[in-house]
Amino acid sequence: MPRISESEIERIKSEVSLLEWVKSEGLDTRKRGKDYVVLCPFHDEDTASCVITPSKNLWNCFGCGCGGTIIDWVMKRRNISFPYAIEVLRSGSAGPVPENNYNPQH
Repeated sequence: MPRISESEIERIKSEVSLLEWVKSEGLDTRKRGKDYVVLCPFHDEDTASCVITPSKNLWNCFGCGCGGTIIDWVMKRRNISFPYAIEVLRSGSAGPVPENNYNPQH
């Protein structure tokens, strides 16, 4: 796989909406002030502790401590490598994540 340029990585981080991606995965997001909250898909919880900040296009879970960019989200949700996550984001192939990709560890 060819090297991915820093400009391409930055373009993806800024142009692909994390909030819209999460919604397209079928997760229920709720507005809370300027941010949105969602039940964290990376650990078992009953109260939403994962915060998405659209203005920064970042996420952070106060329950399990995970967080990052849209790239980090895709890598973790699909249990894939960085280069493959870039390819997924380039293709725009969001959507429901298979249940067998649940990974409670971070």
